[in-house]
Amino acid sequence: MDAFLWNIQLKEYVATVDQTIKIDQEFIDYYQDLSEEANRLVEKINAETLALTLPKLMAIDEKCTLVIFYIFNGYALENDTAIDTIRLIEKDYKKTHREKYIFDMPEYETWSISQRII
Repeated sequence: MDAFLWNIQLKEYVATVDQTIKIDQEFIDYYQDLSEEANRLVEKINAETLALTLPKLMAIDEKCTLVIFYIFNGYALENDTAIDTIRLIEKDYKKTHREKYIFDMPEYETWSISQRII
């Protein structure tokens, strides 16, 4: 299952971009946990669960995006640890997701499933 961001092999992907980056084990473990959670959710999707499951998958996708961003750009703040950065991701992923849609969003898009990230 390679179709989703959470299914990439984090270490291998980072190495294809920059082999000098060392990934802390905490990031690898966190990413693996996100992947396992997402794949469990995907396996259970059906017509009744889609509306509740898709926002959860979008949240996982945003968290994965932020992990990769912070790996490539240094941690969130100077002298932060991977654990500090993971805490920040868990705290701010909804905000960073919404910031992608903030410009020129029509009123009706507030009802879009893309805005229901949980």
